[in-house]
Amino acid sequence: MERKIINTITFVSVLFTALCVIILYFFPNLHASAMEQREAMENGDSVGESVLGLIRANTEMIQQSPLENGEVPVTHHLRMQIPDNVNVNQITFTNNYLYYTVEIMVPGLGTTYFYDYPMIGSCDHIVDMTYGSVKNVGVIEITLDNVYEPTYTYDDKYMYIDFVDPHEVYDRIVVIDAGHGGVDNGASHSGVREKNLNLEIVTRMKEYFDACDENIGVYYTRLDDSDMALAQRVDLANRLKADLFLSVHINSTASGRTSSINGTEVMYRVGDKSGASKAFAQNCLNEMLAELGSNSKGLVAGDEILIIRTSKVPVALAEIGFITNNEERELMQSSDYQDKAARALYHAVLQTLEEQSSDNE
Repeated sequence: MERKIINTITFVSVLFTALCVIILYFFPNLHASAMEQREAMENGDSVGESVLGLIRANTEMIQQSPLENGEVPVTHHLRMQIPDNVNVNQITFTNNYLYYTVEIMVPGLGTTYFYDYPMIGSCDHIVDMTYGSVKNVGVIEITLDNVYEPTYTYDDKYMYIDFVDPHEVYDRIVVIDAGHGGVDNGASHSGVREKNLNLEIVTRMKEYFDACDENIGVYYTRLDDSDMALAQRVDLANRLKADLFLSVHINSTASGRTSSINGTEVMYRVGDKSGASKAFAQNCLNEMLAELGSNSKGLVAGDEILIIRTSKVPVALAEIGFITNNEERELMQSSDYQDKAARALYHAVLQTLEEQSSDNE
C-alpha cells in the first residue's frame, strides 16, 4: 500500500513537471523574455540574435498564444508599438530604393526599444533589419528583397507597416537617370562637366513631375553628385518593370576638342522589336527640337551601350547638345535652356505614357 502511494506521488510529480514544461514552451511570457534579453544587452553581452531574428521569435510566440477572439494579430509585415512619449507625426520614412532599403527614424527611442516594446510581423519581403539609437533617435533600417513602397497605418497603440509593389500604388512608373556622377564627370570642356548639366536638367524634371496631377511613380537614379554602376541604373528600371526608362546626357565629339558639330540626338534600343523604345525616343527628340530650337542629329541605335542594351523596358537616352560646341555649351549652362530641356523631356514622357495607354485599350 505504501509503495502504491509513493508510486502515485511520483507519477503525479512527473506529470505536473511535464505539464509545466509544456505550458512554458507553448505559452511563454513575452515581457519576461524581453526583460532577460534587455538585461543581457545592458550588461554588454550579446543577445545572440539579430533584430530580425528577435521579431520572428516574438511573432512565433504570439502565434502560439491563443487570443480571446481566436485570431492571430499578424496581418501586416510589421507591427510597431508606439511609446507614449513618441508623436507619430514625427516618425519619418526614407525609401532608399536604389539599395532596396527603407529607413525609419523615430525620435524618443533609446537603445532598448526593441526589448521594451516587442515588434511582430510576417516579415514578408524583409531580408534583414538593424536598429540603433543616436541621441535618443531610433533608426530602423530594413533591407528588402526588391523595390517596394512602404505604407503604414496606425491607431492609438501601434503603427502597421507594409511593403507593397509600386504598381499597386501608381498607375504608371518611370525611371529617370541623370548620367554619370561622382568621380565620373562624363564629357568635360572648358571647366564644364557633363554630370552637373545632367543633374540640373533632371532636378528640373523632378519639379515638373512633383507638380503633376497624374498618378505617376517617378524613380531617380541620382539627385545629387553620387556615382553608381551602369548595371545598377538599368537594374532599377528592370526590377520596377517600369513603363519608361530615360537617361539624360550631354554629347561630345570623339576627340573632346572644340568643334562646330552641334545638335540634339536620342538613342534607343533597336533590339526592342515592339517599337516602344523607338517611339519613346522619337517623342523625346520632337519635343526637344521644338523647345530648344536645336539642330536635329536624329535617332541613333544605342544597343552597344549597356543601359540601353540590357534594358527590358522601353528606353531612350537623350543627348541634349554638344559640350564641345562653344555656343551650345553656353546655352546648356543657362537656367532657361536647362528648363526648356527638362520641360521637353517631361512632356515627351507624358505623351508616350498616353500613347501606351491608348494602345492597351
